[in-house]
Amino acid sequence: MTVLSPPTARGKTHFRWFRASLEQHLHTLIPEWKGAPLTITSRDLGSNASFVNYVRYHRLIDPATGEPMDVVEKSIRKLAFIGSQEARFHRHDGILKGTIYFRYPPCLGVIETPWESLIFTRYVRGRPPRMEAIGFHLARGITELETRSHDYLQARLSSKNLLLWSMDFFQPWFMLRPRFNFARCLPELERLALEDCRFTGIAEHLRGFKPLLRDLARMAQQSPKCISHMDYLRKNLFIRKRRLYLIDWSEVKIGRVGFDGGAYLGSLFRRKEMPAFLVAQAQFNKTYRETLPLHFDQEDALRNQRYIFLLTALYHCLRAETIQEYKEQGRLAVLLEKYRYLLTML
Repeated sequence: MTVLSPPTARGKTHFRWFRASLEQHLHTLIPEWKGAPLTITSRDLGSNASFVNYVRYHRLIDPATGEPMDVVEKSIRKLAFIGSQEARFHRHDGILKGTIYFRYPPCLGVIETPWESLIFTRYVRGRPPRMEAIGFHLARGITELETRSHDYLQARLSSKNLLLWSMDFFQPWFMLRPRFNFARCLPELERLALEDCRFTGIAEHLRGFKPLLRDLARMAQQSPKCISHMDYLRKNLFIRKRRLYLIDWSEVKIGRVGFDGGAYLGSLFRRKEMPAFLVAQAQFNKTYRETLPLHFDQEDALRNQRYIFLLTALYHCLRAETIQEYKEQGRLAVLLEKYRYLLTML
């Protein structure tokens, strides 16, 4: 028989030392359901995030009202009993309170066990947007998130909060990840140059970004901290009743003002051809400049945006999988155009 310890709550976080059923977890998160039998149907949802065991959709019948309720459960495995940054983020649900330009699925709570973090949020239905068409909306949402979260962190980081400190982007466990180290992909571009002379010498020129990125990183560390979502992909955004919903905080960090704009533009650069990217970039940057509060230095924010954009764009455009994809599609001229654009930023 499973034995449960009494859960200890910290806000929406509950600690459990023994395995429990889904029904027991839900009774913990929604105390008014305690003792009531629950009718639940479940199915797995796709996920490729690091350390995610599974993501599941649950359709529940509220025993009090008889109305259906849709919930997403995400299980994130722990390494050496250390919880994920996504679970740490949800412990601070006050960060998102009162936002206007982004909507976020309510978090029902987090259950921490020695081996996993279980995050329960409401399920959002909606249609995915065209990413190149929402730069205006994203810019307003990102400046709001940066402003609110900066104020929130200002009051807490001074107390040396360990959970927040460990989420900082510049901690080595983030900075050493392959996606932030484009230079290890350059040999693949050098091999491509042996087959196609149009790419001769480009890898050597791109190496010039290594000292530039070191300088940008050093300057970014001195700029204002904020919460950065860092994962502006189509699968993480939904339009519902003319509102833009942002989901999935698996890449969340304590970043710097400007980081999220760089993450959005870097993802867009990876997926779109240059004309569409340049139009979306201009639209995003115009709105971002107009809505960034005056107490943030605009030059700092745009420099930080450039830093994250380059980290993202260089890595994704140099990966072996990307080069192979462009070769198979007969679109190497498009990839060459992207490399040449990046070189203009040196």
